[in-house]
This record gives sequence, C-alpha cells and structure tokens, in this order.
Amino acid sequence: MKHKRFILAGLIAVAIIAGTVIWIRSSPSHPPAPQGNPQAATNSAGTVVISPEQMAMSGIAVQALPVTRFQPQISAYASVLDPGPLLQLRGQLRAAQLQTDAARAQAAASEREYRRLALLNDQDHNVSDKAAEAARATWEADRAHLEAAQATLLAAGDTARSRWGDVLVRWALAAHSPQLDALNSGQQALLSVALPQSEAVGTPPPTIHIGLPESSGAQIIARLVSPSPLADPVIQSPAYFYQAPRSGLRIGMRIEALLPAGQSVDGVVIPNLAVVWYANRPWVYVQPTDTQFVRREIAVDTPAPGGWFVAQWHGGERVAVKGAALLFSQEFQPKPQAGSPSGDAGDDDG
Repeated sequence: MKHKRFILAGLIAVAIIAGTVIWIRSSPSHPPAPQGNPQAATNSAGTVVISPEQMAMSGIAVQALPVTRFQPQISAYASVLDPGPLLQLRGQLRAAQLQTDAARAQAAASEREYRRLALLNDQDHNVSDKAAEAARATWEADRAHLEAAQATLLAAGDTARSRWGDVLVRWALAAHSPQLDALNSGQQALLSVALPQSEAVGTPPPTIHIGLPESSGAQIIARLVSPSPLADPVIQSPAYFYQAPRSGLRIGMRIEALLPAGQSVDGVVIPNLAVVWYANRPWVYVQPTDTQFVRREIAVDTPAPGGWFVAQWHGGERVAVKGAALLFSQEFQPKPQAGSPSGDAGDDDG
C-alpha cells in the first residue's frame, strides 16, 4: 500500500513538471513592454482595448476630425531657380536697349540736319553741295549704327525669350521692374514647376502650394508668372514659372508643389502621424469608445497640408494622432495561449 502511494506521488510530480514546461514554452519569447507602453488586451483583429489611464501613460493622443471643404490636389515637381542669369540678362538687355535708343536719337538728329542743309542747298545753293552730301553721309552712317544696335537688341531678346519667355524678358527690359528687384533682394524666389503628364495639356493654375522642406506641413503660396519655353529636364513635361516668398527656399532645391485638381469635396484631413503602414496599406486607429481603438484602412491618394484628405468620412470621429505605432504594436503582440498564467484557470475539479 505504501509502495502505491509513492508511485502516485511520483506521477503527480511528473505532471506538475510537465505542466510547468508547457507553460514556459507557451509564454511570449519577447521581453515585457517598457513602462509607459499600453498594456491592453486585443480582443479581435484590428481592435485594441486600453484604459484612459494607460493612454495617458503611453502618450497616446486622440483628436476629433471635423468635416471640412477641401480642394483636391495633385503633386508636381518644383525647382528653385537661380535668378543670377536673369538679373545678368537684365543688364545686358538694358545696355542693348540704351545703345539702340542712343543710336535712334543720333540718327534722328543727323536726318534733321541733312534735310535742313538739303533744303538750303535747293534754295539758290545757300549751302554747298559738298556740305549737303556730308550731312547725308552722316545720316546714313547713323542710320546704319541704329540698324546694328536694333539687330543686337533683337538677337539678345530672341535668345532671352528662348530661355525665359516673353514675360520675364519684359521684366528685364523695363526701366523699373519691382518683380526683378524682389528677386535680386531675396524677398522672392523664382520657381520652375513641371505639370504632371496628365495635366500637361491643361491650363496651369494661377496659384499653387509649395511645401517647405525644413518645416513639417508648412506651405507657401506661389503665383503663376508665365509658361517656360523649356521642358522640365527630369520628367520632360511642360514647365511654368511661378514666384513665391523666399521663406525657407534655397537655390537648387527640388521640392513638392500641390496643384488643385477637380471640384471641392467634403471630408477630413488625417495627419501624417496618425497613419501606420501594414501590408503596404495605410491605416489609422479610430476610437469609437473611451477604451477601444479600431484599425481602419484609408486612402492616401489626395495629399493635404500636414497629411492626407479622406472623403466620405463621418465628422467628429476620434483618431489617434499620436501613439498610433504603440497601438499597432499592441494589436500584434503575441497572445497568451491556453495554460498560460493569463489564460483560463485550470479545472481543478475536472
């Protein structure tokens, strides 16, 4: 009888050891989450449950997204041009223009002098034939100088137009050009914007938004100047000149431009920090209750200042705008298996 009790005790000990091994192997292999991360239970795929206290400790912030009227936009490439060659061209064209004006004035004066002397010569030779002929020769020489100056100005203007277009050449030829003065002083920047191929045959918008590379979400407004005679060197698409405040723009930058596209629609703007990527698709965490987050897929084909515009979205829905990555990691944290300390209690009576 005593021998049987020893055998029974041994079997119980073996069972306890085996259960311990199974529990250890079924426990998550990764270390526990650091202090401050949400210790929430995921009760279904795409859903995370977390208390308000845990949200505060983890730095998760939510924001109710209001419905707004939005103008859809498409992305384009913009390059910040060096205004130096244009300013140098301004000096060259102005010099050629002044030379032409001087030659025209000289030719007009010599023509008047010749006609005066010719008239006197016709009136009983009050002026000698030699003087009249000399005046005529001077007029013809001045007229030739004028034609040469006009040809030089025309050639310079044609060369300039082939690079800068009519509007910028008019700026350069003007006696007073506030636009070029603003470029020269650094108050304004000159941009070359390439329309996407799908929009290349359309009319360029009078204003576009330019994203500042050094400021997250910050934008400035650029205004249309004129078409560029040159295609964009990268995408070989028609380009247009725009002028914008200098702000953080630097010569040589290639930055993003946002062009209006289509009719305005209603929707919400989802901040960039609210978006997480999974399986090559964008998602956000929507908070339907105080303790629950549901992962929802969105479309990111319409950029907006600081994020993405999503149409057909109910206004007032709360979205995790900070800490979305923590919710994502919590959702995909390995779940406890049966027999682990966090699983169902064992049937002691079974």
